Amino acid sequence: MTTVLVTGGIASGKSEVCGYLSSKGYPVYDCDSRTKALYDSVPGLKARLETELGVPFSELRVIFSDPAKKSRLEEIVYPLVRDDISAWKSGLGARFAFIESANALDYPIFDGLYDAVLLVVSEPGTRALRNPAYAERAALQNIDASRADYIIENNSTIEALHEEVDKFINSTMKTDLAKILTVSGTHGLYEFVAQARNGAIAESLSDKKRTVFSGTSRISSLADIAIYTSEGEMRLAEVFTAMKAVLGEAEAPSSKAPAAEIEKLFSKAIPNYDSDRFYVSHMKKVVDWYNELAKYASLEFVTDEEREAEAKAAAGE
Repeated sequence: MTTVLVTGGIASGKSEVCGYLSSKGYPVYDCDSRTKALYDSVPGLKARLETELGVPFSELRVIFSDPAKKSRLEEIVYPLVRDDISAWKSGLGARFAFIESANALDYPIFDGLYDAVLLVVSEPGTRALRNPAYAERAALQNIDASRADYIIENNSTIEALHEEVDKFINSTMKTDLAKILTVSGTHGLYEFVAQARNGAIAESLSDKKRTVFSGTSRISSLADIAIYTSEGEMRLAEVFTAMKAVLGEAEAPSSKAPAAEIEKLFSKAIPNYDSDRFYVSHMKKVVDWYNELAKYASLEFVTDEEREAEAKAAAGE
C-alpha cells in the first residue's frame, strides 16, 4: 500500500483535497479529528494532560503560547497518534491511503508512516480571505516545500482544485496501459519514458532501471493487447478489472502454478473467454502482468477519454 501525506498551511485547501479524495473512495486519516477522538478514547489521557500541563483540559489551547508545555503535550500525544495511524493502516486493504496533517513533516516520530508527500499551496492573499486566523497562525507554520513529491496549487475555485486533484490521481494513482510495455525477449514490464533517436527509452516497473530499446525491438503496449471471448475481443484493462473483482486484494496465481488453477481464475473472472483462441500460455502472461502491475503500479486504469483529454490539454486545445 502506498501512503501519501497531504499537508499545507492554514487555508491552503488540504482539507478540501482530502474531502474530495474521500469522496472518490480513498481512505483518509484526518490527524486533527482522530487526535480529538483519542482524548476521549484513551483512558486517563485527559487527566494526565491536566496534571502534567497544569491547566484544565477545557482550556488546553492556552499552552500553544507556551513552548515548553506545547512540547510536553506533543511528547505525550504524538506517540498515541503514531500508533493510531499504524493501526488504521494495518486494517486497510487499499492500494492507496492518505494522511492529512499540517505539521507531520516537522516531527520525525511520523517518519516512515508515509511514502510520499502531497503539498497544497495557495497565495497568502487568497488564504487570508479564506480564514481570518491566517495572519496569526501562518507565522507558526513553516512547511519545507523541497520535501514535497507533488504540489497542487489552489488559487481559484473548488472546481478547479478538484480538477487538479483528478490530474494528480490520473498521473500517480492510475496506470496508463498505453505507456506500459512488454518487450519480446525480456522479462517483466516497462514504462515508456521517451522516444529515442532509433527506438524508445523505457523504465523497468520492478527495479526502475532504464533501457534504450532499438527500433527493431518487438515492443507492445498493454493497451493494444486483448484476449478473445465469445463476444469478441476484451482489452486488458477490462480483463485486469474482471480479475480484480474475483481476487480482491489477493495475488493472481503465478504463471508457475498448475494450469488448472490458472484456468479456474479465468473461468470465474471471464467465463465467456474463447478457449479455442485464448490458451493457458496466454493466461500465464496475463497473470504475471497482473501481479506486476498490482505490486509496482496500480490496477486502476486511465480511460481512453481521460487520455484524450490529457492530450488535448497538453496541446492547448
